[in-house]
Amino acid sequence: MRSEDIVVANDLLAPVVGQPLVQFRMGYGVHLELGRDFEVTIETPLTVVDGDSRWSGEPLTAAAAGALLPLNLRDVTSVKVDRDGTLNLGLGEAMLSVPPHPRYEAWQVRGPRGMLIVCSAGGEYVAVWEPESGS
Repeated sequence: MRSEDIVVANDLLAPVVGQPLVQFRMGYGVHLELGRDFEVTIETPLTVVDGDSRWSGEPLTAAAAGALLPLNLRDVTSVKVDRDGTLNLGLGEAMLSVPPHPRYEAWQVRGPRGMLIVCSAGGEYVAVWEPESGS
């Protein structure tokens, strides 16, 4: 994993802090809408730790919806991509984590002006498309 890509990804994700989880929806993955400008898509197993409660599992299940529902309308308190490609998203006191998957892109974050960050299969790299310059 190139550390430069991780640094750029984390810099681009900094504005997510303070945004509320407006809603989540389930379709081709779980989609978390953060504020007006950011969306996280999760397509592989995730973990949610909220106080004494811990849930881990596949994203497109009723159990995943049950773990995510209490996080709705909480503000993002932290966001970080680890060197191994794990996405960590703090929502209030809770922490949502999505590690890389050996065969699939585990997660992606879309942002304003074409910003896109994608965890590659196996977590070998994080692909970053920086926002287009505004005119």
